[in-house]
Amino acid sequence: MRVLTGIQEALLKEERRLLNELRLLLEQAGMETADREALGQSVNQLDELFLLVVVGEFNSGKSAVINALLGQNLLEEGVTPTTAQIQILRYGESPGSISPHPQHRTLIFPAELLKEICIVDTPGTNAILRHHEALTSQFVPRSDLVLFITSADRPFTESERSFLEIIRDWGKKILFVINKIDILRNDGEIAQVETFVRENARKLLGSEPVLFPVSARAALRAKQGDPQAWPQSRFQALEAYIRETLDEGGRVRLKFLNPLGVGDRLAGKYRKAAESRLEFLRADLSLLADVEGQLAAYREDMQHQFRFRMADLDNILLEMESRGQAFFDETFRLGRVFDLFSKTRIQQSFERQVVADVPQRVERQVHELIDWLVDSDLRQWQAIQRHLAERRREHRDRILGEEGLESFRTDRNRLLEDLGREARRVVDSFDRERESRMIAESALNTVAASAAMEAG
Repeated sequence: MRVLTGIQEALLKEERRLLNELRLLLEQAGMETADREALGQSVNQLDELFLLVVVGEFNSGKSAVINALLGQNLLEEGVTPTTAQIQILRYGESPGSISPHPQHRTLIFPAELLKEICIVDTPGTNAILRHHEALTSQFVPRSDLVLFITSADRPFTESERSFLEIIRDWGKKILFVINKIDILRNDGEIAQVETFVRENARKLLGSEPVLFPVSARAALRAKQGDPQAWPQSRFQALEAYIRETLDEGGRVRLKFLNPLGVGDRLAGKYRKAAESRLEFLRADLSLLADVEGQLAAYREDMQHQFRFRMADLDNILLEMESRGQAFFDETFRLGRVFDLFSKTRIQQSFERQVVADVPQRVERQVHELIDWLVDSDLRQWQAIQRHLAERRREHRDRILGEEGLESFRTDRNRLLEDLGREARRVVDSFDRERESRMIAESALNTVAASAAMEAG
């Protein structure tokens, strides 16, 4: 850019500061390599010439429009998509060509327009080789103004619509040119095509498009010595608009807006990604709360059921205590004092009348208690395992696979997998016999202690 005013310098300094802060924030959000490069290039572009990028389908007349703007038949027209290159036109005292990259060619040409701007001619959006579109997409984020060329015989095709969405998402200023109007029969057909393109562009962009129907070949003929071709070319309106838009103030404004548009687009992209992450994390927290709630309810239900089952054991012991009390009252009364000298008889009577089937009943109750505890625990772990597995399956394909989000997806999946793995480990290693033995020992100790207390 040329020397800036004091106000413009201050704005540029503040813009660089804000964009650097945005870059740091996006880095923390896991910015992809391509987005990092696009943002960096748009900031670096502030120090370069104004960049006018010309896009459109192959054979729409992009090169012809550029030739007409420069007034010279500089670019070859009608090349096949397989041989097309991105061509960068810069100012130089002597014409020349530089090819530092297999897909880039820099053309040097002494045109007045190129002293102020740099023009990029791109391969068609419908080019055969897919990498052409990728290369074109690399230049669009760097552009300060996009000249979108569509042909009067194939206006606003599907590939043009798709490519326009990319340009729109980068927040670029777009100037529409309908080329080859000379192939149409009359002004009515020109107006019909213009209306069609305008309406479709308005729907896509959400604003009124700036649009010029032209004949680039007629304009070039006029500049090369055929003045009668100039009025029918309608090129004067396009050139006048470009001159007014690209005066010193206009270029600075568009130049400053370029990286802001790129930054706004990337900020929106990663804000949506962050919102998506938060949605998943909230759902995961809800899952954990649900599991904790299930465990709390399970624990409360188990305690409630356990008290009922222990009450059955208490009743058996209380019945035995009651029979024991009656036995001792009967045995130790004065009239049966001589029976006390027969230890064997008393022992047999005690076992028959007091103990009776208590051991069998206690053992049966304990085994039922064990089966209930073991089965309940296993069912609970299996339910948790299924719950975690369903959560992972439900959202397996909803996380975007971008480079910057990969670590989030990996970390989250690892946590869910760890939870699921622990649940599976408990279920798979569940030893019914061991669990039963441990519970039995605990239950028998409890019963023995209870019996001792009852006897005391």
